[in-house]
Amino acid sequence: MDNFINLAKKGYEAYSEHSQGRSDDDDSYRKTGGEEYNSPHHSQQGAGYDSPQIDHDEAVRTAQNHGSGDSSQFSSALSFVNNNKSQHNEPVDEDDVQDSHRKAYQEDSAGALPASSMGSAAALQVLKSFTSGSSGGSGGRSQTDLISMAMAEASKLFDKSGGASSGGKQDAINSAGMTVMKLLVQSKFSAATGGGSSGGLGGLMGLASKFM
Repeated sequence: MDNFINLAKKGYEAYSEHSQGRSDDDDSYRKTGGEEYNSPHHSQQGAGYDSPQIDHDEAVRTAQNHGSGDSSQFSSALSFVNNNKSQHNEPVDEDDVQDSHRKAYQEDSAGALPASSMGSAAALQVLKSFTSGSSGGSGGRSQTDLISMAMAEASKLFDKSGGASSGGKQDAINSAGMTVMKLLVQSKFSAATGGGSSGGLGGLMGLASKFM
């Protein structure tokens, strides 16, 4: 657990040093960690600390290319995440997420899960696959990629499982997107305050910190 927290702290420190060391006309910042990294429409620099900037159009395209939903479902999920910023700092129950992941991907019983749990399980599957290298690793991956692939994975898992025990496909996609956003936001928060694994978040935030 300490190792995961240290990863989050290191990620945050690098993020802070890069942000604080730039000036408004610093082209090198914009090319390495600002506009090009986050969004070509990113006009609110400095406002993305609590809510990572996601390129909506790119996220929808990527999710549609890799998932089994239509663009309107992925677009709706992103709007849901963006319109519910108050949820970004709500704790994620790591034990529940990992239990849902085990049922979905080890026991092949995702259909017994509610749609919200199916979505969080899909989000964890993408985090694990990216950071383990089976999806190309985190190198070159952005926060937009991460949320896109989580939504895509949720859509495929829902269809493969023949649905969820409760809730619909949109609920699963929404949950995947929100789970990723919570982890990205809270990995920064934990690192900024020196750690702690409130709600058992240490391991998942350590994974999410790789995308900060």
